[in-house]
Amino acid sequence: MVKISSQQQDELQRAISEFVGAFEVVFRYDWNYSSEMIGDAGASFLEPNVENENEDWGARGVLLERYRVLVAAMKECGMEPRFPFPLENLPEAPKRLW
Repeated sequence: MVKISSQQQDELQRAISEFVGAFEVVFRYDWNYSSEMIGDAGASFLEPNVENENEDWGARGVLLERYRVLVAAMKECGMEPRFPFPLENLPEAPKRLW
């Protein structure tokens, strides 16, 4: 493992929190809009509703697995996602899950 300075650690924590916040907004809290942009209202990121999930979403399973590991590590360290804007700005103001 590489040793990093306190400043680098702070920057890394901020970057992780901001990424997870943005990821959660797109794939959880604002999924209705995201699915409209993808073009298949009957699908979701978790259930893409395609004949071959690996063809268009080959890395989806790995991404979700790594995301869940990252979220667990963040929770263990007391970190939270930093959303790019308040969730109240989204349609139907979704309830924050963590």
